[in-house]
Amino acid sequence: MKGLNRTKCRIARRLFLFFATLSIIPFTVLYLVTSDHLYRFRAAYNYATSSTNGSRHQLQFHPVHHPPPGILQHGNGHQQQQQQHKRHDLLQQQKAAKNGTNSNQYLIDMEYMKHRMENRVARLNEKCAEYRLNEPKQNYKPKAWEYLINRDYHLVWCNVFKAASTSWMYNFNLLAGYSPEFLRKTKDVPLQLARQKYPRPSVDALREAINGSISFIIVRHPFERLVSAYKDKIQYALPNSHHQKLGIRIIQKYRKVAKGQPWNTQKYPTFAEFVNYMLDEVRHPHFEIDMHWIPVTYFCTPCFFHYDVIAKFETLEEDQNYLISVGQLGNMIKPQWKNAGKGAHTNDVVLKLFGELEDEQVRGLYEYYKFDFELFGYGVEDYLKGRSPPGGH
Repeated sequence: MKGLNRTKCRIARRLFLFFATLSIIPFTVLYLVTSDHLYRFRAAYNYATSSTNGSRHQLQFHPVHHPPPGILQHGNGHQQQQQQHKRHDLLQQQKAAKNGTNSNQYLIDMEYMKHRMENRVARLNEKCAEYRLNEPKQNYKPKAWEYLINRDYHLVWCNVFKAASTSWMYNFNLLAGYSPEFLRKTKDVPLQLARQKYPRPSVDALREAINGSISFIIVRHPFERLVSAYKDKIQYALPNSHHQKLGIRIIQKYRKVAKGQPWNTQKYPTFAEFVNYMLDEVRHPHFEIDMHWIPVTYFCTPCFFHYDVIAKFETLEEDQNYLISVGQLGNMIKPQWKNAGKGAHTNDVVLKLFGELEDEQVRGLYEYYKFDFELFGYGVEDYLKGRSPPGGH
């Protein structure tokens, strides 16, 4: 009888262990799905082993571990430091999984995105050669002034204003060591904060950094970028700012008067008045063209530097997810939008504002931004409907 009871106990224990093991499997699968590590390992492996024929150099990723503040790197503390890293990374993963921040971040087709970037880079190189924009001239030379180099994370970026610049300036400040709390509370200008950590590089220093980094740029349809700059800096200019004073000068010079009275009592320049000012500045420059609406071709001189990623404002969600993935930055930053713009800003609004322009103004703007259209593959057709084409009369 006792032997029978012992046998029953052994069977019961084995059944318990068997079903306990089965119950753990779903939780293990759930962890792998919600954690970004499994996907990032597969994505990085696929990307690194894919063919790079035709590219100027193969990306080499250098995962860098960054200790939390207060952990010193010296001598006998190496093992303790590694343990701290693991705990820190685990905490970040758990927080991300709990908040659901990883659920969509890496759900992208890495092979498709790799080809997208290769095509964009190939077009850039082709058009640069076609228009001989990769050849220095007296008033056109490589310009490294606007680039930011993060050597810890092997990341190089040219900060194009009005093309997700606020979001990525925030990201670069995070990567520089500023805390989210500090960035939320500070009154300092984000660009000034960044320049304290990222000095303006020389051309040689920039090229050297690009060779060992992921270099990227974010571009936008030239006319949409111009409208965004107009609305942000002219229509909604801050009181007593440089741009508000500029708006007053534009009104004084370009506002039409009928019978001694201005035809429009609007307190800020109309888009047509702003465009008249802009085109006059292009033809007869008195100052440097404002960084918020200068063409990317002259601001970043992209024909002189190599890019691994050319992100577009129009496909930014996919493009920055890809960038974060290949750069292995998921534990530090996440895709987000900051300074989405003031007032309504849709394609219809842009077309409406351009509908207020004369044919000559639209043609003048196209000629000014022509290389941005060509280098980055943007079209102008929607803005020319019912108008004579650029170069026409």
